[in-house]
Amino acid sequence: MVNVFQQILLSIILLVFPLIFNLFYYTYSNNINREQSKAFFDFALLSSIYLLLTFNNFSNNFTITLLFNMPLIFAYLKKRTYVGVIISIIIVYICYNLDMNIFIFIFEYLIYFIIYILTYKKRESTFLNLFLLTKSIFSIVIYLIYIDKFILTDSLLMLLTFIIITYIIVYMYNKGEDIIKLHMSIKELETEKQFRDSLFKITHEIKNPIAVCKSYLDMFDINNKEHIKYINILKEENEKILLLLQDFSSMNKIKIQKEILDINMLLEDVVDQLSSLLKDKKIKFNYDISLDEIFIEGDYNRLNQVLINMIKNAVEALENIKNPQINLECKIDNTNFIIYIVDNGCGIKENDLEKIKEPFYTTKKNGTGLGVSLSCEIIESHNGTLEYFSKEHKGTKVVITLPIYELLD
Repeated sequence: MVNVFQQILLSIILLVFPLIFNLFYYTYSNNINREQSKAFFDFALLSSIYLLLTFNNFSNNFTITLLFNMPLIFAYLKKRTYVGVIISIIIVYICYNLDMNIFIFIFEYLIYFIIYILTYKKRESTFLNLFLLTKSIFSIVIYLIYIDKFILTDSLLMLLTFIIITYIIVYMYNKGEDIIKLHMSIKELETEKQFRDSLFKITHEIKNPIAVCKSYLDMFDINNKEHIKYINILKEENEKILLLLQDFSSMNKIKIQKEILDINMLLEDVVDQLSSLLKDKKIKFNYDISLDEIFIEGDYNRLNQVLINMIKNAVEALENIKNPQINLECKIDNTNFIIYIVDNGCGIKENDLEKIKEPFYTTKKNGTGLGVSLSCEIIESHNGTLEYFSKEHKGTKVVITLPIYELLD
């Protein structure tokens, strides 16, 4: 009797392990579709049967074969018809090897299939109850025909144990599925929330260059020749909008079109573009840009976007600051060109500084949280680095390092 219970315990472990593994696989697998999930579930059921056949001794013991019905129950409960039929054939074959009348088992498992068809659209509990009731009746009949009356009580106890174990395992598996569905629902809600937040932030990010275009168009006087220079600004802002749209359509696939360019000339262009803004904000802007030609291999528009974003961030940090000041300095260190953008603004908290490069992380009321993340990605695409050094109420220093392009003689 003890050996039988040991065999049952081993059988339960062999049965449950593939099903538990299936739940874990479904929980932690990304982008798994419905068909893949069904295929893996089928594989788990057939693995349970294989493990029972391989590692358990069921010869001359009909009671142990009761546990082979558990994968069949799961197959029918989860509407896996073909797998259920395959498992039924396997069980009939196993019982046939125990020198029992095969026609009894063919008839029995045909009834299970009929019960499955009749209860297909009903609650799982209806099929489970009918299945176990039918299994109990057939088992008692077989016990009376084939099993010694002296061990009939033990066999009935094993049948009752099988029924209880089946209810427990089915209940636990269904609870596991419910937990996974809840987990997946929460993930979907988080993804949807992030998507909606992203749309809001994208709208705000694109609104900035559009607002600039509107401002210049409002001031534009076709009869004033000096206003012709606004056309170039409008074109530049238009290009920024197009670049932003491209970034948002493929967040992690920013296209970089590199060419050989003079980094100092790029810096001068950035200073010219922002001079009006800095003057309006009454910010003292000190810059030290060498007149020497220093070449890098990079994307002019992308690097322009990064530098303007960094300086605009510095401008925002200087709100309500007395004697606001921004310094733009450059130096060469071996084969690298280093750009320093330093302000005496409000600074960044230590906790915020650790997360500043994360997408959509922002401390600004109407910020997108994409500016620094995209800037970092652009610089890294140029084989460079972007670093922040800051203390609250003591200003911020941004350090951009780019490799210098070596011209061949």
